[in-house]
Order: sequence, then structure tokens, then C-alpha cells
Amino acid sequence: MKKVAIGCMSVLVVLVVSAGIVSFIAYRMISSTVSEFAQLARVPDLERSIRNQSAFAPPAAGELSRSQVDRFVSVQKTVRARLGARFEEFQIRYRDLLKKDDATALDLPQLVRAYRDVAAAYVDGKQAQVDALNEAGLSLQEYRWIGRQAYIALGVPMMHVDVGEIIDAIRNGRTPPDPEPGTIPIGPSGPAVNQQLVAPHRKPLEDNAPLRLFDL
Repeated sequence: MKKVAIGCMSVLVVLVVSAGIVSFIAYRMISSTVSEFAQLARVPDLERSIRNQSAFAPPAAGELSRSQVDRFVSVQKTVRARLGARFEEFQIRYRDLLKKDDATALDLPQLVRAYRDVAAAYVDGKQAQVDALNEAGLSLQEYRWIGRQAYIALGVPMMHVDVGEIIDAIRNGRTPPDPEPGTIPIGPSGPAVNQQLVAPHRKPLEDNAPLRLFDL
């Protein structure tokens, strides 16, 4: 157990130290290839069409509500249905990224290339996400937070990159944001109530993990 803990701490240190480097790499890769997948340029505008643009303040205890979990699962279900057979493309790239036992944000450049490969399907999925968020009354900020807490509760290794924000930053000459660190794969963690709430949804959440990876 001690060996596992030391290994996890090492991964955390790598994530913190490498965040700025990875963000720069992602910036260079996207800025140099964005013309090759112009569809992605639509993403920031699609996200701005989400009706709930209010700032979300996570509860101090980090606890989810049943309503949040239900709405998150519902949005994922809508996006998955819209993608149909194309969801397999996301699954393949998700599996490739997580082949390493210690997959971390250092794999972000590979993820950026994956966006180019699934650009058309991704934009269609983003439109479905926007429609579902509007139906559920969720902001994108809250939706992302729910997803992070849910997958931490399941103990599913996860990484997330805000492609919309990166593209928007490039457009406006700003520095892209650092990537969100990956979830360390050491088993379910977080508040006990979160683990209880996501337990009934384990199968669809695990099946839809590629959507979380691609910010869908």
C-alpha cells in the first residue's frame, strides 16, 4: 500500500510540474493545425449558446446531489445517442490514450491529435451536449464539475482538456489554460455520498468515459 501511495504522489508531482509545458505543447499543436480541422473553430460559439452562463461555485464539501448526477447521466445519454456508431471512434482513441499504466496529462499532445481525427463527430456531439444542457438547465461549468466528481467517485482514470477555451485563446492572442490533471487510478475516492449516488450509474458512466475525456 505504501508503495502505491508513493507512486501516486510521484504522478501528482509530475502533473503539477508538467502542466505549463503541456499547455504550451497543446497550444503549438492546435495553433499549427487548427486550419486542418476548421470545424473545431465552431466550438467556442456553440458553448456560448448554452443558456445558463452563470458562474458555478462548487460546494465546499465537494458533494454531489442526486439531481446533478441524474442530469449529468441524461446529458451523456443524449450525446451518445447523437453520435451513434461514431462513438466507437472516441472509444478507440480513449483506449489508446489510457494504454499506459500511468496515463497523465503528458499524453495531452496525443489527445489533441485525436480531436483532429474526430473533428466532425466531435462538433456534432458538442451541439447535442449544448442542446441537452439547455434542456437540463445546467451550465457547462457545473456539468464539468459534476463529471469530475462522478469519475473520481468511480475511480476511473480521467483527463480533460478544454478545447473550446484553447481555440478561443488562440483566436484572441491569450495564453491557453493549463489542462486539468488526470484522476489518479487508485480506486474510488471523494465524499461517500458521491460514491453512493454514482454507484447505480456505474455501467453507463464507465461506458461513456470517452465522452468525459473529450469534454462531451
